Amino acid sequence: MNKKISLGLAIALIFLSITATFAITMTVSQNIYNGLVSRLSNRSELYDGYSAIDDYVRTNFYGDFDDDALFAYTAQGYMKGLDDPGSFYMTAKEYIEYTRRMAGEGGIGVDVSYDSAADKMIITQVYTDSSAESAELKQGDVIIAIDDKTVNASNAYEIMDSLRVGRRFNTVSVTYERGGSRKTVSVVRGFARTVTSSVLGKTGYVRITGFYANTAEQLSQEITKLTDQGVTALIIDVRGCDEGLIENASAAVDLLLPSGAETTGAIASAIGKNGKVLMNFTSDTQCVTFPKGIVVLIDGSTSGAAELLAAQLHDFSKCTLLGVKTAGEMTLQKIFEMENGSAISLTVAKVKTYNGDFYCDGAGLEPDETVELASRVEQSHDLEDVGADNQLAAALTKLSND
Repeated sequence: MNKKISLGLAIALIFLSITATFAITMTVSQNIYNGLVSRLSNRSELYDGYSAIDDYVRTNFYGDFDDDALFAYTAQGYMKGLDDPGSFYMTAKEYIEYTRRMAGEGGIGVDVSYDSAADKMIITQVYTDSSAESAELKQGDVIIAIDDKTVNASNAYEIMDSLRVGRRFNTVSVTYERGGSRKTVSVVRGFARTVTSSVLGKTGYVRITGFYANTAEQLSQEITKLTDQGVTALIIDVRGCDEGLIENASAAVDLLLPSGAETTGAIASAIGKNGKVLMNFTSDTQCVTFPKGIVVLIDGSTSGAAELLAAQLHDFSKCTLLGVKTAGEMTLQKIFEMENGSAISLTVAKVKTYNGDFYCDGAGLEPDETVELASRVEQSHDLEDVGADNQLAAALTKLSND
């Protein structure tokens, strides 16, 4: 039996409903407003703090100062305050160098190591078909000076960087020592070589030192070279590899993976702070295989792009990870340019693997087989002491036994 309510009661119920809705809306709005005011207040306090320091300096500092330098150091400090390795400030000059580096430009074709105890910079590798090879530089040569800069403890790492990046086709003067004799040669800058390979029996060995715009092409060339030589197994060494971009690593690993997710083709996705997908990293159907398997060598300095390569091969059951846990810095950065030519690199997303894992905030990939690098090898690892490399030896043993 239906019951009727009076018109007055109906109006009262409608009024109560409107009142409740209004109260809820006001509460939500008040919370949003409070949060906004809090953020604005924090930002205002931040700007006021900067302004106060600037006022004190300009009023009381006994000496001269450069406004451009003040801005650069302030920006550097701000970005360092984020405590994030992928977020940093670059001056206009540094940004140009960074752009060239990520494009894979400016290298002369050598890897070098600085021995602080002996105060020597030693060439550890000369890449095939490089400008350095054409200039007859050799592994083991001791670099004395680059252009007008003599190598010493204070500038060694700056000089090491200068050998890896610069304006393509410019020349660099290299003074080196070999067997007690000293010589100076001019070397033309070309493209950086980040992928090298060799054959160890029936196993191919590929070393990747960075993921730049031309790394995928170089990896393809080296793998083709190895397969043409009949190798049946592959070792990919990304120990100490902490440079390059996530998207470049995705392009490189595509060669060794089948197609990704059915709807998107994704082998990984960059997830922003709002939970939305900012970018999908995809793979096609091309897939180079090795009958005896693949081992990826990793260590605590394997980070970012190199972690993605290792994670994706592992997710698709294409490899065994051997070594120690990686750095846990698999994030995506975006570059924001300033009007004065400077720029910031800012972490804008965490990268989710095909299996849904995040390797960020120090939570790196755990190896399938943990093998600590022997300390005597660790000291000379940059010098490619392959004969005593126990991690490489363990990888070779595994592939030969499988």
